Amino acid sequence: MTLGQKIKKLRTDKGLTQKDLADQLHVTFQTVSKWESDTNEPDIATLKELSKFFNCSLDYLLSDSDEEKKEEPIPEPVVAPVEQVTKTIIIHQKELHVCRRCGKDIPEDELAVEHLTKSERHGKTHHTVPAGDAYYHKECLEIIQKEREAETARIKTANAKRSKRLSFGWGIAGGVTAFVISLVVMLIAGKNAIHPVVAVLLNLLIGYLIFSMIYCIITGSYISDVFLNCASVSIRFPGLIFSWDIEGFIWAISMKILFATLGFLFGLFTLAFAIVASAALGGVSFPFVLIHNIHTNYVDAF
Repeated sequence: MTLGQKIKKLRTDKGLTQKDLADQLHVTFQTVSKWESDTNEPDIATLKELSKFFNCSLDYLLSDSDEEKKEEPIPEPVVAPVEQVTKTIIIHQKELHVCRRCGKDIPEDELAVEHLTKSERHGKTHHTVPAGDAYYHKECLEIIQKEREAETARIKTANAKRSKRLSFGWGIAGGVTAFVISLVVMLIAGKNAIHPVVAVLLNLLIGYLIFSMIYCIITGSYISDVFLNCASVSIRFPGLIFSWDIEGFIWAISMKILFATLGFLFGLFTLAFAIVASAALGGVSFPFVLIHNIHTNYVDAF
């Protein structure tokens, strides 16, 4: 009996079709057909699978004998009863961390962990989320924290110097410009009504007020809030109801132009009022704001 005949006999004895056997061995039924017709032969690995599947010996498949030999089951090893475990020991390997600053391994007693965060934008808002951990030697982390504090102080000092230059520079420029413009206007418009000395003194006062206002705004005092709140006041005009004809359109356009003109004039008024109010408050507050900035070295300024 050939190998193909043996495979066919074993298959039919189990009541399987060629496709059923092919599915068990993960091959095509054409392959099984070629085996059974002795056109092809399965490889050694497939022969082992056939031997296990049909519970026959490999020698039976490869030999010319027609006698089928069943594979003897392998006796299970006898295992002696195990005594009850009273203690379980689990050994954990300690995880070594590398210092982010010096790049060396960190012993457990010198480990310092810094929890990092980052800012993420969701729409128009920013949220702070965790960004992992950074591992340092305790000494390295102390050095880094000192370096950060020094950098923060350096940035504050640089911003303070910049704020100081801007506040005095723009304040003096604005004060001198206001003094010159107001002096020229006053001398031309009322040269016969106002004594020149009085005009100069009044314009010096105007220049001082404009200077103090600009100084207080740039250094971030409450004057900046007063100016912005006053200047941002606006007027809301009612909606228009008009007819859908030529006269109605002309009336609507005329009213829109009127509203725009009134809104512009109102904006000029609120701006002038903001300047006058801020200048008056700035003239009174300037000495106190200046003393505070000198004591704090301009660290509170913008």
